[in-house]
Amino acid sequence: MQQPIKVTYKSTTSAYTANQWLHSLPDLIACDFEAAIKYTSNQLAEWQRQLDEEDLSKLERKHLESLLSATALDHPSHVVITHLQIAISETESYVLILDNKKITDLVLTFLVTTTKKQIWHNASYDFRLIYYFTGKMPLNYEDTALRAKCILNHVEIYQAKVGLKQLAGAHYGAWAISPDHFTVDQMYDEKILLYAATDAAATYWLWNSINRYVKETNENKTKTT
Repeated sequence: MQQPIKVTYKSTTSAYTANQWLHSLPDLIACDFEAAIKYTSNQLAEWQRQLDEEDLSKLERKHLESLLSATALDHPSHVVITHLQIAISETESYVLILDNKKITDLVLTFLVTTTKKQIWHNASYDFRLIYYFTGKMPLNYEDTALRAKCILNHVEIYQAKVGLKQLAGAHYGAWAISPDHFTVDQMYDEKILLYAATDAAATYWLWNSINRYVKETNENKTKTT
């Protein structure tokens, strides 16, 4: 039985260290964000109290309900980016912990100015955050989810699923963790850091796998023709 690929990573909260890592990156990198709702448990508890106890207008009630129901997948106005993970191979990643404005601004500026090729899986989610916070988009990128969807292209939805865990799980093992871990309070947890590092490394692996598949099938078609 094939052993899961083991991912190693380095992490930092330092903008200085992050800047050094960003300047040392190769021309091809795989990227991914982790995010969480930006509200504290105390804020959520207070809003719930107001909703339960106070006489509110319809608009006020709707506003509180939207805050209480927000998730990390919600509108970017409810969200804080907690990590950027960057894989430089199928086994090595950097995890930048974005717990201060300096490192967050550094990371976002890098993503929209670098000419290095960025590989993202399901970029529509991550790019929505990038555009919301910067008003810009990356310059040079590919989306492995879209490429995989084009290749599978099956009318049966279950045979055309392109989730990263579904495509790379057989090689990296079951690295998913509970959604309860994705909070601002747990952004330094080693489980989160390894999860983030694995997401980026698996994206790198998927990019290489798709390219190998395309090359092999093109060669086969050429020979058959």
